[in-house]
Amino acid sequence: MSRYAQRIRDVAEPDMRASVMRASHLDLPRTLRALLPVQRNAPQLVVPRNGPIDLVHFTDIYIAIHARRFRAPRVTTVHDLIPLDHSSWRTVSKARWRLSYLRSLRALPHSDVVITPSKYTRDVLLTVRDLDPDRVCAVPILVPAQFRPPALGSKRQPRTILSVGTTADYKNIPLLLHALARPELRGTQLVRVGKPFDEDLRSLASTLGIEDRLVEWSSVSDEMLVELMHEATVLAQPSLDEGFGMPVAEAMAAGLPVVASDGGALPEVVGDSGRVVPLRNHKPGLLDFDDVRDFAAALAETLDSETLRAEISRSQLAEVARFRAEPVREALFAAYAAAREFATVRTGT
Repeated sequence: MSRYAQRIRDVAEPDMRASVMRASHLDLPRTLRALLPVQRNAPQLVVPRNGPIDLVHFTDIYIAIHARRFRAPRVTTVHDLIPLDHSSWRTVSKARWRLSYLRSLRALPHSDVVITPSKYTRDVLLTVRDLDPDRVCAVPILVPAQFRPPALGSKRQPRTILSVGTTADYKNIPLLLHALARPELRGTQLVRVGKPFDEDLRSLASTLGIEDRLVEWSSVSDEMLVELMHEATVLAQPSLDEGFGMPVAEAMAAGLPVVASDGGALPEVVGDSGRVVPLRNHKPGLLDFDDVRDFAAALAETLDSETLRAEISRSQLAEVARFRAEPVREALFAAYAAAREFATVRTGT
């Protein structure tokens, strides 16, 4: 979320001055916060009193519960609807977050405009929440200029697959590990950026005999991520669902060929470039080995053909122009203008 907020600022400035405020996902009085260990040290939203606010943008649905505290035009970003559909969010350990998500979803009508990062997410949101379609705007996430192809003559690591993101069940990591174990990907290395594998994923990698072909990085800077994208041969994104798919858009901009599933918004982000592999199963925990075979075949074909990789890279660079500063700024400011119009009706001013 901090990266998203920073990219909103990068798009908006210098046309408008933006300040970042931090807030908890629970809107509780100070006395109650002191009684809850989880909330005791959480940031408390302080509404500025030193001058008027022209617009407030809540960069995640969880903090949309604070919208009613502001008279100014209110905008909330809903990144995805994944907590409604995926099984891990229905477990006891996730109950607090799921309840908070549902509460935040109910608070959306207090926002003048809701932003989604893709048309896919907009369509899903409008099916699960009774919102005015005119108040829901698809605004893609900015891909910064630093995500660009490597210099001419740069050499990539041979047969190296890059995977970026969390290990949440909707990321479909087991499919990728099973694909890596197939004969057509023998000797291929998987470089992982994101949350380290848990015990179950490590056990699966060991059972498949591929643990010595895994390289794990935790959180990295954008600069380091660009470097890893310049070194890899292909990016793999086999997600069951995505609200946007930031690693895919960044890889496209960095000249790294992408092999992605058709989960969520990924076909929309990839567009007419890259490789999109349709999945038969989009439910976590129900691995389809025909999906494994097809995804492995697409990866192998891309890894084995320099001509194909060059063709995909050129096509992706043209496609990713949709996520650069100018078109994103135009869509963002249009959403802000709509929020100001709706706020005028709401406040009668």
